Amino acid sequence: MDYTRLSLAQVHAGLEDVATDVRETFGPLDARQLNWRPDASRWSVAQCLDHLLAANRLMVQAAEHALDAGRSRTIWQRLPLVPGLFGRMLIRSQAPQSTRKFTASPLATPGSSDVEAGIVERFIVHDRELVGWLRALDEARASRVIMTSPFVSFITYSVLDGVRLILAHDHRHIEQARRVTQSPGFV
Repeated sequence: MDYTRLSLAQVHAGLEDVATDVRETFGPLDARQLNWRPDASRWSVAQCLDHLLAANRLMVQAAEHALDAGRSRTIWQRLPLVPGLFGRMLIRSQAPQSTRKFTASPLATPGSSDVEAGIVERFIVHDRELVGWLRALDEARASRVIMTSPFVSFITYSVLDGVRLILAHDHRHIEQARRVTQSPGFV
């Protein structure tokens, strides 16, 4: 899937599919299974979901900030070609097929592996709220308004690329969580 070309409608449909997949795949797991880690260097299913919750909240806040017409724009938001380049680059880097590993921002790094079992339901509720927010967005405006990354202040991209990035990033970490459940020793 080329996430860089998705329409807003395709992003909300993709996020609805993510919520369904999370419910079906991880909903039946108990707290012990959700918090199980293949080894100390890898995240549990619960940590993957916790990371996505934190990252997605920050992305939506940054997008809402950019969409607020009363706010002044940074120099990085006013540069003509930079946002388009950053947007495509980031979306591709976070897509599930990308093999490069990244260190999560401290702003979205999950806590300990002892995440409460309600994480699955919290993720699904947040995902549905995100879809509702996306339905209210105008695609033309979302493609024109430039937001600043909540993780690196000089990186900018369109709000539309920001929501594409959310979907690509969700898919990447849902696949990571799925691999946890397929690891030898998963209980």
